[in-house]
Amino acid sequence: MLQEYIINRAKVLTENRFGNMSYKGIRLCQIVEDKLYWHIMEDPVIEELFRTDSMDVNEDLIDGVINRKLDHIKNYSLKFPFQVIKDVMCWLISVLKSRTQESVDVVIPVNQPKFFAYTKKIMDRLEQKGLVVKYYAFSKAKIALKEGYDSRFLKEKREFPNFWNPAYFHSASACRAIDKILGTWNHYNPGKALIVEGDTSMLHVIGFVSRLTSCETYCLQWGSVGTSVPKTGWRNMPFDRFLAWGEFFREGMEEYNPDIRISVVGHPNINDIRTGKSSSSPLIILFAVQKVMRPFIIEADLDLFIDTAIKTAGKMPEYLIRIRSHPNYPIPDQMKKKNAHIRNIEWHDYFNFTLDESLQNTRVCVTVSSTLSFEALNYGAVPVYLKVNEIDLYLHRMEDRFKSITNGEVSHVAEPSDIVDVIRKMDSLNLKSFDAGYFFKNVGDEAVENIVAELIK
Repeated sequence: MLQEYIINRAKVLTENRFGNMSYKGIRLCQIVEDKLYWHIMEDPVIEELFRTDSMDVNEDLIDGVINRKLDHIKNYSLKFPFQVIKDVMCWLISVLKSRTQESVDVVIPVNQPKFFAYTKKIMDRLEQKGLVVKYYAFSKAKIALKEGYDSRFLKEKREFPNFWNPAYFHSASACRAIDKILGTWNHYNPGKALIVEGDTSMLHVIGFVSRLTSCETYCLQWGSVGTSVPKTGWRNMPFDRFLAWGEFFREGMEEYNPDIRISVVGHPNINDIRTGKSSSSPLIILFAVQKVMRPFIIEADLDLFIDTAIKTAGKMPEYLIRIRSHPNYPIPDQMKKKNAHIRNIEWHDYFNFTLDESLQNTRVCVTVSSTLSFEALNYGAVPVYLKVNEIDLYLHRMEDRFKSITNGEVSHVAEPSDIVDVIRKMDSLNLKSFDAGYFFKNVGDEAVENIVAELIK
């Protein structure tokens, strides 16, 4: 498989370039691989390979892309002195601002604003049990949060940069990340870290640093495990434990992370309101747009998705077709105006409608490959995946699960030409016969209690 080949080749070329190079006791290879992944996958050359029908793997072409990306990571000589001065100054400021060393029981790193809401109940419950819990927020996430949370944040510290180490020259950004986390962890001495999603290079740095400082790490699931074959960040994750939503995700994690202890805890941020369907339920189909994820999902794929939703409204006049935008892919106003005459379309802008409002009373939830489809199960909606290209996506692995409840009569992965028939078939299902617990062990407060119980063992 092309993606698998690219991932393995990136690993080989990174190891050839970096070898056993380490910085403050941490090998850089996996961190660099994680940083490379999306840079490689979003390269136009790689995208073109995914978008062609050819089964041939052009090894020289792929190696050329990977080596170019590796070259970009290196801190070139003209830039090197300025970077050293900057990092030394950041260290000095950190020292001058340091107060008495503090200790926390649990630190929750946050690299996206949405993770604050996702973990708030967990933090509150831990505090109720007498633990000292703090957020470690990366700059963008912290800026996005409203004022009033300062007391809940760790102040970022730095370690002195070992710029004489060749590793610093070859990957200053990775070494800088290690200095940030190591300095902060040494100051606050957290006993445990609850890391959300855990698939980026910076979050992996937290895992590696935590091993040095005896901080036990727990990775809490957010979203599905990868888009196609799980990417580098989902493989051999440097954490002690992984907290999964349900058995479906546990199985996927075990396949790529044989050394991590995995516990099934549930989803902490949705409520269990599954009620099944009744004859009086509104006939609402939700089409939920998601973000561009090159090369798997590009703008043209999302345009096809929205166009299919509009055409479905014309073919299913008895249904209300609700189309929800994504913050990274808003629906143009001109498209809404052009189709204003179609009375059974309801446009839900991401910023004006909550997910709860968009999912209320939905009977079928159509996505390309979004975890929202699982969340829809808790609203009595059956997920359907619209196949907008020829790439097999990870969530298509649900195929066998759906066949077992439809007696093999219909696939939950639909071509645009078949979407109406698939929706009608899925809408006729009795959701109570579908084992939603296979995806979510528990939800809401019960899942929060499960997560807290894991953290205080």
